[in-house]
Amino acid sequence: MIIRSVHLENFRNYGRLDLDVGPSVNIFYGDNAQGKTNLVEGIYVASSIASHRTSKDSDLIKFGENEYKASLDLSDEGALTSLSSCYYTEKSVLSKNNRTGRILTRDNAPVDKISEYIGICNIVIFAPEDLNIVKNAPAFRRKFLNTLISKVSPSYFNLLTNYSKLLSQKNALLKSIRISDSMPALVNEQLNFWDYSLADLSAEIILKRYRFAKLISDTASKHHSSISGGKEKLSIEYSTVFGVVGALETFLNKNGKYDEYMSKGLSGTDYGRIKGILSDLVLAKLKSVRNYDIDKHISSVGIQRDDIVIKLDGLVMKTFSSQGQQRTAALALKLSELEIIKMFVSSTPILILDDVFSELDKARRMSLVSAMKDAQIFITCTDKDMIGEEIDVMQGAGKAAFYRVNGGIIEAET
Repeated sequence: MIIRSVHLENFRNYGRLDLDVGPSVNIFYGDNAQGKTNLVEGIYVASSIASHRTSKDSDLIKFGENEYKASLDLSDEGALTSLSSCYYTEKSVLSKNNRTGRILTRDNAPVDKISEYIGICNIVIFAPEDLNIVKNAPAFRRKFLNTLISKVSPSYFNLLTNYSKLLSQKNALLKSIRISDSMPALVNEQLNFWDYSLADLSAEIILKRYRFAKLISDTASKHHSSISGGKEKLSIEYSTVFGVVGALETFLNKNGKYDEYMSKGLSGTDYGRIKGILSDLVLAKLKSVRNYDIDKHISSVGIQRDDIVIKLDGLVMKTFSSQGQQRTAALALKLSELEIIKMFVSSTPILILDDVFSELDKARRMSLVSAMKDAQIFITCTDKDMIGEEIDVMQGAGKAAFYRVNGGIIEAET
C-alpha cells in the first residue's frame, strides 16, 4: 500500500492542498512553523482518524472555519482506493441535525464503524512526542499499546469502545449514589450488572494486551540492543488488575500453551477456559473495592488503569533514565511497532518521520533507516542536506522526492 496523493481542506494552516507524492522517500523541508508537521499530521489523521499531537479534533480545524477534511488516494498492487476523514461542528454545512461529529468514507461510500476504517492504510509515525511513551503517564503507554493492537486486530477497537461505554455508565451510577449502613438492594444489583459486564470484557482485552506487550518486549529489546551496542537491556512488563497476570502465566505454563498463544493465539476451548478464570478474578477485585468506589464516586480498579512498565537493566525508565536513554527506548518501541505490524499485515506500513533526525545522532539515525528499506516514507526536516547518507539507505528502487514548505505552500523540486 502506498499513498499517491494527499488532499487537505481547512486542516491546520492549509485552506486547500492537493499534492501528488512519490512512491519512495518524500522529504518536506523548510523553516519551523511553516506547515511541515501539519501536513504529515493530516496524512496520519486520514489513515488513523487520530492525531499524534492532540486528542481534540476541533484543534485541527483551520482558524475561522467549521470543519476539516483529510483524504488520501491509495494504490495497493495496482488497485486504487481512497480514504477520507472529515470532522465537522454544529455550524458546518456538513453537520447533520446540528450535531458535531466525524464522517469516514472509503471510495466515497460511508464507513459506519471506525474498526472497519482503521487498518486499511497502516502508518507508523516517529515524532518527538514519542518520548511521552517512556517518560510520562500510563495513558501515553496505553495509547501506544491500544493503537498498535487496533491496527492489526480491528475487533480490539470494538472491545475498547464497548468497555468505555460500560465504564461511563457505571461511573454515572457511582456518582449518583451514597454508601449507607444498609446498601439498597437495587443499587447492589445495578452495580453487579455493570461489574459482570466489565469483567467479561476486561478478560478479552487483557488477553490481547498481555500478548502484544510480550511481543513488544521481545522485539523492542532486540532493536534497543542493536542501537545501544548491547550495553543495556530493555524490557517491557504488562501491569493490570492485581493477580491477573500471574494467573494467566500460570495457566499458559502449566498447560504448555505459551508458544501457541504468542504465535497464533489459543484454541477456542483454551481461550474460553482462561477467559473465565481472568473474568472471575477481575470481578472479585471489582466487588472488593465497591464500598470505596461508592464513597469516592470513581472506579478505582480496572483495565482503564493498565500500564506497560518500561525498564532498562531492571530499573523503571520513567524514574531512572536520562533523556538520551529515553530517546533510544522510544525509538526501539517504534521500531517494534513497525516489526509487529509486518508480522500480522501483508503489506509494509507507510512511515512518517516528523522532525526526528535532528533529535538523533548518526548511529541512531542509521539504525532507524536500516529498518525502512522498500517502504514509502515521509520525512520532515529543516535542512534537507543533513540526511543525504540516510536517504541512500532508505530509497531502495525509488528516487527521493523533495518538497519545500513555506507558509502552507508546498512546492515540489524538479
